[in-house]
Amino acid sequence: MRTLAPPMLHAAARTDPGRVRSNNEDLPLIDPARGIFGVIDGMGGEAAGEVAAAIARDVILQRLARPVGTPAERVREAIAIANNEIFSRAQESAELNGMACVITLALVADGRLVVGHVGDSRLYKLRGGALRKLTPDHSPVGEREDAGELTEADAMRHPRRHEVFRDVGTIHRDKDEAEFVDVIDEPLEHDAAILVCSDGLSDMLPSAMITRIAKQHAGSPAAVVEALVAAANDAGGKDNVTVVYAEGAAYAASINGGGARGAAAPPPPTPLPGAPLHGKPVGWLSRATRAVVRSRTTWFITGTLLGVLGALGLMFYVAKTQVQAPVTHVVSTDGSGGFLRIADGLAAARPGDTVRVEPGEYPEFLVVPEGVDLVARLPGTVTISRPVGLDPSMPGIIAGGTRPTRISGVHVTSMPELPGSAGISVGGDGVTLDLVRISGAVGHAIALTPGSSVTLQGSRVDVPGAVIAVPDGAQASFSNNIFVRSGRSAEPPISAGPAARLTLTGNVFTGFAPEIVGGVGEARRKELLESNLVVPPPAAPRRAPARGRQ
Repeated sequence: MRTLAPPMLHAAARTDPGRVRSNNEDLPLIDPARGIFGVIDGMGGEAAGEVAAAIARDVILQRLARPVGTPAERVREAIAIANNEIFSRAQESAELNGMACVITLALVADGRLVVGHVGDSRLYKLRGGALRKLTPDHSPVGEREDAGELTEADAMRHPRRHEVFRDVGTIHRDKDEAEFVDVIDEPLEHDAAILVCSDGLSDMLPSAMITRIAKQHAGSPAAVVEALVAAANDAGGKDNVTVVYAEGAAYAASINGGGARGAAAPPPPTPLPGAPLHGKPVGWLSRATRAVVRSRTTWFITGTLLGVLGALGLMFYVAKTQVQAPVTHVVSTDGSGGFLRIADGLAAARPGDTVRVEPGEYPEFLVVPEGVDLVARLPGTVTISRPVGLDPSMPGIIAGGTRPTRISGVHVTSMPELPGSAGISVGGDGVTLDLVRISGAVGHAIALTPGSSVTLQGSRVDVPGAVIAVPDGAQASFSNNIFVRSGRSAEPPISAGPAARLTLTGNVFTGFAPEIVGGVGEARRKELLESNLVVPPPAAPRRAPARGRQ
C-alpha cells in the first residue's frame, strides 16, 4: 500500500472571533511538514481561556517535535502534558483559576490518521463525496446526538449544547488514564480529506452544508476554510470559529470526476436583423430597413464601424482588467512558486495584490508596499529573520502608506547577535497585523510614526524590550493577543502620548508588572486594561539558609 506522506497534504487554517464575542479563545494547530493538524478551544473566565489555549499549543508543539513513541503515544502524551501544565499554572494565579480547553489533535504519517481527542471540537473525514465524524462529543448533548437520541438539528438548538464533561486542565491527569484522551486510528487515503473544527462551526452549520461547501471548493484548502468560516458567521457567528482542513493529492480529482468542473453553457447567439428567429422571419423590420440592410455598401460600412467599435471595447476591457485584477505572487524556498525571496515578490506586487509565502525561513529585510498583503499560506510556518549586515537602527519590516496593508501568519524575529530597532515599523494608515508572532532582540516589537495606525489581532509578542510606543497623533488597536515578557526589563510594554489613540481588548499580558501602559494616568490605565488579563511574573524562589559543614 502506498503511504500518504505529510508533505502530500495540501492544507489551510482559518480562525475568527465570530459575530458575537469580542475575543477569540480558539487556536489552530497546523504543520503539514510534520503531519500535525488540530484545534484548541479555550475555556475560562475573562481571557483565561486564551491563556489555556496558548499553553496547550506551546506544550503540544514542543512534545511533538520529539519523534519518540508511536503516533498514538505521542498525541496522548502531548495532551496529558498540556493538561498538567495548564492545571499547574492555574494554581499559581487566582485570575487563571478554572481555566481549561478542549483539544482535537491529529497526526498523519505512513498512510494513517491518528487522533487524540478531548472535548467537543470535531474531526471529520471526507471521502467519495461523503462526510463522516470520527470523534465523539464529550458533552451531554453531543453524547445523545451520537447515540441517535437527538437529531442534529435538535442538538444544534439545545440550550445545554456548550456543556462538556471532559476537558484539558481542570484536574491533574495521567496520560494513560481511562476516560481522558480518546485515540482514533484509521487509514487516510490519497483521495480523502480531513476537517478539524471548533464547535463554533459545528453548532452553526449542519453536516450537509459543511459537506457541500468542502466539495464545492475541493482543490483549494484556503477557499474551503474561508467559505466555512464565512458561512458560520452568516448563520449567526455565536462563537469563535476555527477550521483546519487538509486534503490528499487525489481528493479534488475524486470529487470533480477526474477533471475540471464544466463551464457554463454559452448563451445562444443573437440573431442578426432579418435572420429567422426560431425558424420564422423577424417581422418587426420595416421594408425600408430591410432594403437598407440588403444594400452591400451599407452593410460593409456598418460592419466596419461595428468592428472598430468592438475592437476599441475589447482594448478598453483588457486594459481595465489588467489594471484592476489582483494577482497572487507565490514565494517558496525552492523557487517553485515563482520567487525565491519575499522581497522579489513584493517588488513585483501592485496595490491590491497578495504575496503568499510558503513555509520556510527567510533571512530578509522587507519593505511592504502600500495596498499589498503579505500572507503566510500556513500561519506560523514562515519565519522572517534579520539578515546579516543589516544596520541595527533599521527594523526588520517596514509597512504602510495611504492604502490598507495586511501582514498575516508570519513570525518576525531577530537573533541576539543581530539586534534591531524594531520588528515591524508602521509608517502609514490602515496596517493590519494578524496571526503574527514577533520575537527576539528588538527595541520595540512595533514602531509607529506620528499619524500612523496599526491593528494587531490574534498574535503573540515575546520580546525583551517594549512592545510599542504610540506617539501623539498615532493610533493602535490591540485585540486578542498574547504578550509575554522574555527579558528582565521593568519598562512598561506599552507607552502612549497624551494625544495618542490606544485600544486594548481581550489581550493577555504574562510576566509583566501591573503598570502595563506607561505615559497615562491611573484612571486611563485602569480603563484601558479593563477587558484584559495581566498575569504577574512568578515570585522569586526563596533561598534556603546556608548550612555549615558538619
